Amino acid sequence: MTLAEIKNEIMFQTNNDVDDLGDFQPYLLDYINEGYDRLVYAWADQHIAAGSTDWPPLLSDIDIPKVPEWTHRALADWATWLVYRNGNPQKQNRGYAFRSAFEEILGKILAEGGANGAVSKFYNIPW
Repeated sequence: MTLAEIKNEIMFQTNNDVDDLGDFQPYLLDYINEGYDRLVYAWADQHIAAGSTDWPPLLSDIDIPKVPEWTHRALADWATWLVYRNGNPQKQNRGYAFRSAFEEILGKILAEGGANGAVSKFYNIPW
């Protein structure tokens, strides 16, 4: 997913029109990159950084996250949670499902070992 597609997904998940994107724009990029940093840290044990060639933040609408494609939707879930988190209790309750979806993907990355894959150690096996 591109950054533009992630933003559109957030608008859909929060029941807003894509035309309303400008109202959310100042915050969405921060929210998305905060989630992206969490995913990158789980995946590669690094943080995103401005000027980095390995893990640059998402800035342009055509930027694509450098984590596996199956994790991209989690960025929209994290940002949706943060949008809802700032609302009234009813909106906050709606946001918990999106936070859980993000945390599930984060847990899957950690369980599978991230970029290095899962590592197993065997003990007491004669060679």
